[in-house]
Amino acid sequence: MGPGAEEGLLTEEKDCTEVKIHGESSFWSRKEEMVWGGAIFMLTALNIACRNILPVSAVVMSDEFNWDKSQTGLVLSSFYWGYPTTQVLSGYLSDRFGGDQVSTIAAMGWSVQTVLFPYFVYAFDGKTSQLTFLAVMRIIFGMTEAFHFPTIASITTMKVQKERRTFFYTAVGAGTSVGSIVSGSLCSFLLVKYGWKINFYLFGALSFLWAVLMRVILMRKRCLHPCKTIRKRQQGEVTTWKTWKIFLKHRAFWAMIFASFCNSYAWHLLFNWLPTFFTEKFPDEQGWVFNVVPWLVGMPTVVISGYIADRMIAKGISRTTTRKVLQTLASLPYTTTMFFIGHMNCYSTALSAISFAFAMEGIGSAAVYANNQDLAPTHAGAVYGFMNSISAIPGFLGVYISGHIMDYFNSWSIVFSITGSITFTGWFVFMLFGTGEKIA
Repeated sequence: MGPGAEEGLLTEEKDCTEVKIHGESSFWSRKEEMVWGGAIFMLTALNIACRNILPVSAVVMSDEFNWDKSQTGLVLSSFYWGYPTTQVLSGYLSDRFGGDQVSTIAAMGWSVQTVLFPYFVYAFDGKTSQLTFLAVMRIIFGMTEAFHFPTIASITTMKVQKERRTFFYTAVGAGTSVGSIVSGSLCSFLLVKYGWKINFYLFGALSFLWAVLMRVILMRKRCLHPCKTIRKRQQGEVTTWKTWKIFLKHRAFWAMIFASFCNSYAWHLLFNWLPTFFTEKFPDEQGWVFNVVPWLVGMPTVVISGYIADRMIAKGISRTTTRKVLQTLASLPYTTTMFFIGHMNCYSTALSAISFAFAMEGIGSAAVYANNQDLAPTHAGAVYGFMNSISAIPGFLGVYISGHIMDYFNSWSIVFSITGSITFTGWFVFMLFGTGEKIA
């Protein structure tokens, strides 16, 4: 914290010591929440859009460069080899220096890499050299993109009033659905009309521009409070090793981590392989439909779930009950769909089923994914970073292994059944050991 961290009028909360700077609360006003929330929502959408370009383009690129599914899986999954490595660092930096600083600097990094990606695809003649370099580049890309989401967790606990945090977090997080919808529809259209490279140029340039605008308008001019929260320096505010030992010894902490890991397994698998599944199983259908509809249906539930969670808590329902009820509504329908989707031969039925699964899964945004705010309200950025690091492991293992399963068994039902089993296990563990009570 800065030298002025102990100055100002102090007002106590259960999970934070708030400081008033020049007579103003360090928490945002409603207007500031809307402005900053809109800016972060857009940056979240662009983050996901840049990530989504390659999965949408994977079929066309694999045909052009003669990649089999194992090789395609290598390129897709390599993103997640880098993704876990910077999550905790991002949370720590966000808690210390402000999520606005971290997220915008990182955004300029991953946007430049997005623009440059097509150039490097053609930089090598041999397939082995090409795949190796692309894998390394995607690892670095994953490391850079990973900075974004821990900043949201940090900003939410530092700048948003406690009674509105879940809604703010889920509303901003709905940018993931918007990013998938826009990139899925627009990329599918541009892919057919102009080729796959245009998508990298477009979304990379938009991301860079938006990050610069955030720094110039919301940060450099300081027309609103910066995201860095000034707090009274006190024991427990810094995420020390002593604090981590408290977390690591608590079963509720690991229940949250494990449930997030299992949910992420399904999310990463569908995010990367769903376009290929529909393209192969229903080759006559339009890509912009199956790349858009599931995400479009899922977006409202992400936002609504945050409102529902805050209302349940406001009415006196415990945070533990709230998180577990919402996690059940999210996980069980999602799990059931996974066991049946691979056996469906009717396009409309398969699309309806996966859309329903996405809609229910969106409710989980206010469940286990928001649980870090309950367990560690003053360490949310660092804890979210750790949780997201572990949750990224299925990104490289699950996505890559699924490619091998398809090469050897040519069975989507096996891939999806494994996914259903994993998500059910995560739900079961969270029901047994999860809690909404503060740990540290």
